[in-house]
Amino acid sequence: MMKNSIWLLLALLLTACANNINTPNGASQWDFDHQVQFKQTDLKNGKYHLQVITKQSTEFSKLATFLMRQSLRLCKSYGFKIEVLEGVERFDDKLSFPNMIMPSLSANIECPAS
Repeated sequence: MMKNSIWLLLALLLTACANNINTPNGASQWDFDHQVQFKQTDLKNGKYHLQVITKQSTEFSKLATFLMRQSLRLCKSYGFKIEVLEGVERFDDKLSFPNMIMPSLSANIECPAS
């Protein structure tokens, strides 16, 4: 009886892990591959707002790379347009303003019409 209970519990745990949970529009998410936090909002057909949240330990190059890869993932093809709204870091920002808190990298993405 105890052995069957353990197998049942294990099966329930595995199915719980396999469930794909839909994230609400604009909710904060975490990308485990790139180790970045982001918010993705569907504006309308083929248009998205993506905000890659800045952390002290995350380099700008990682944020920008994630923005490009997520844009490709959303649009499923090249030819997308990225309108950067804020958060671009200059090369001398860390030297000139070492304690400045950089804003999150925020952009609107428009996929090509299919």
